[in-house]
Amino acid sequence: MTTEKDLEDIILGFHRKLIEELQKEAERLHITPSQLQVLQCISEREHPTMKDIANELRITPPSVTTIVESLHDQGFVRREEDQNDRRVVRISITPKTYKMYSSLKDAKFIVLKNLFAKLSEEDRSALSKIITKIINT
Repeated sequence: MTTEKDLEDIILGFHRKLIEELQKEAERLHITPSQLQVLQCISEREHPTMKDIANELRITPPSVTTIVESLHDQGFVRREEDQNDRRVVRISITPKTYKMYSSLKDAKFIVLKNLFAKLSEEDRSALSKIITKIINT
């Protein structure tokens, strides 16, 4: 019988495997896993603030500032003053990042495809139903 602890271990193991594979792609692109997370957060929102990013990723604002500064220095993001409040800095990704991020999304798709290729169609269907049930409850 599968216990809750077994399920937790399985989910964490899957997450580790996915992150491990994505880290290989991030290394190829010369960015850190933390930078990758911040870029993903920025790309999924319209001009977030540092505070928005920190809240979303559950990390401290000083950590976000350090990561964003390094991404800015590499030309991946730009900082813009908020039109309504000059104290607020909004972050956006650059055209360079669109290209790189597209490559990462493709890599994520390939990683997931390769991981799920080990499953039969019946197993994939069952997994899909289980995850959908978990998400929708």
